[in-house]
Amino acid sequence: MAPVQILVADDHEMVRKGLVSILGRSHPEWEIVAEAVNGTEAIELGQSLRPNVAILDLSMPGPGGLKVAEQLIALVPGIRILVLTMHSAAPILQQLKKIGVNAYLAKNEAPKMLVAAVERVLAGEPFFASASASRLAGQIELPEYVPVHFLLTARELEVMRLLALGRSNKEVANDLNMSVRTAESHHASILTKLAVDSLGEIVRMAIRDGVI
Repeated sequence: MAPVQILVADDHEMVRKGLVSILGRSHPEWEIVAEAVNGTEAIELGQSLRPNVAILDLSMPGPGGLKVAEQLIALVPGIRILVLTMHSAAPILQQLKKIGVNAYLAKNEAPKMLVAAVERVLAGEPFFASASASRLAGQIELPEYVPVHFLLTARELEVMRLLALGRSNKEVANDLNMSVRTAESHHASILTKLAVDSLGEIVRMAIRDGVI
């Protein structure tokens, strides 16, 4: 039987090495085929190496865990996806379940539950560690807002933060070392993705979701 192959993606080296250590101590036969430090790398490595399991940080630089999961599910048939996050809100579960993620685990639960989560997804079963996550998993049809972190790119979040702090497009461009036209493009994209039409709404959503 071929060994289980696992991709671990997290931009924090200490966290990433900790996950690898937990897996290795419990199942030495499992093979960590790659470690990725951002979303782009995770997609490239996942597509080329085609691991059985991908463990993804939800808030990686570049494409976040949600986008990476969506891409890997499309590119690597049969891959199992386990997402690690600091959050545990219904909108997150809604999005993960919608695209076919197999497991969801809060980072503070990883030391105790990571191995069990991987074992479960390898057996073809979903895994939602906390009681709140399990309860919310059954409520994915409920219409709830999706935090801006799952709608915007990392760059758009940076632009949103500055706009919400009162910066003009020109000041945003200067702060982020981009052209004014690029800043204006990001501004327009933010309005479209968030389905709002005013700076006031951007400020409200930035405060609501902790962008500022």
